[in-house]
Amino acid sequence: MIPETMTPCVTQMEAPMPRKSPGAKAKGLGTELRILRERAKKKQADAARALGVSVQVISRLETGNRNISEEEVLVLLTVYEVAIGSPKWEQLVMMARTLDDPGWWEHDMPGLTQESATLADYEERAHRITSWAPLLIPGLLQTMDYSRAYMLDDGIAPSEVESRLTARLRRQHRLTRPDVKYAAIIGEPALSGLDRALAVEQYAVLLDACARPNISIRVVPIDRLKNAGRLGGFLALELANEEPVVHVELARSGVFLDEPSLTGPYFDTLAGVSEVALSETESSQWISHRKGEMES
Repeated sequence: MIPETMTPCVTQMEAPMPRKSPGAKAKGLGTELRILRERAKKKQADAARALGVSVQVISRLETGNRNISEEEVLVLLTVYEVAIGSPKWEQLVMMARTLDDPGWWEHDMPGLTQESATLADYEERAHRITSWAPLLIPGLLQTMDYSRAYMLDDGIAPSEVESRLTARLRRQHRLTRPDVKYAAIIGEPALSGLDRALAVEQYAVLLDACARPNISIRVVPIDRLKNAGRLGGFLALELANEEPVVHVELARSGVFLDEPSLTGPYFDTLAGVSEVALSETESSQWISHRKGEMES
């Protein structure tokens, strides 16, 4: 018997650590699991039965709207007959294990807006990124002075400008890695009318980018713009085993599109502007000529 004066010792389980809201990583893992399920000719009901959840939960897992644990992934890989220790098994287990690991945007810049964090997440996982920039130099190619000048002109508070510049500089590091191909199609208006002090440095950065093997820069002369797409600037991101994502930057925010019916017109625009743009060599010469004019 336990004396009345003593309190029995009760072992309490630690509360589980709260998980991050699902993001681009969860969407990528969900897509991989859906592909494996379909390849194994299994239905969502089979997966739901194995996990003891509803079909609706499986649907949310596969679309990246619900996080998934490593244990759940292991169960599904067994159901989908993925060999233990195979490259695909290792890949998905590691994806699940690191799902909550912070990206640089969370570790170094926890105050970054959700939109900026999501964009950085997509850029990290994309194997191809394409910018259509009719009026402004693409953010991934801007010098810090160029970015600062247009942000201040746009009325953004100086204190916020500096944090945005730091985030943009980190995003630009993505292009230094060979696992991504980046293409920028730039309208002549974006390259004209620059302040002389800004222009020379910005043109030099563009020419340096032209020489890098994973970057393509093409210019659309102003007399060809009438034949180009009428959509404003945007960023198209292509990811392995996922539908492409388009990020449309608005005045003070942006929107992400991933439904084919919504992204289709943007890829049509890319095809249209590609047809009328100068070649990579011609574009490099065009930019070099403009730089020379500014320096003379």
